[in-house]
Amino acid sequence: MSKNEGGGRYAFAPGQMSPFDHIFKRYAPDFDWDWRLLASQAFVESRFDSTAVSWAGARGLMQIMPRTAKGYGQTPKAVMNKEVAVETALKILRDLDNQFKSKVPDPAERKKFVIAAYNSGAAHVMDAIALARKYGLNPQKWDGNVAKAILWKSNPRYYRDPVVKYGYSRGRETYDYVNRVYAYYSKAKTKA
Repeated sequence: MSKNEGGGRYAFAPGQMSPFDHIFKRYAPDFDWDWRLLASQAFVESRFDSTAVSWAGARGLMQIMPRTAKGYGQTPKAVMNKEVAVETALKILRDLDNQFKSKVPDPAERKKFVIAAYNSGAAHVMDAIALARKYGLNPQKWDGNVAKAILWKSNPRYYRDPVVKYGYSRGRETYDYVNRVYAYYSKAKTKA
């Protein structure tokens, strides 16, 4: 295994998604997540490169921002450790899930909102929920509804709307992020 332990070259092997499956399997049940969904998110975040650092400063396997790491009692260096990264990411996901429980009661549907919020922040997803509600879309459904509204967050007509509290966001990035995670997850459910 190379220094980055996979670094994007890793493809599905028989019954295996990544070199980190054992870590995803260990931590995911404690947070009621399917390990394959978590692994799919890690693939989209870092292509399974535990040494990755993004242009924005996000670090490690789960691409955790330094300020977020600090908020969870970790250092930027600590989240470069694959186990710390996975455990911290799951704590973030759990906290996001709690924020969306009252807005999106269906746990399976809510995971899409949580994954979107992991990418763009909960505030932008809350804005998209408000836009969806205002413009006659279902604020409790992601696909074709809040996903559509998140795209609007890069259009001044919508991000300046009075129901929007947090302004502009790169909605296309979040929209594509959720789609990529779930596309990889669909593949994982048939192969891993």
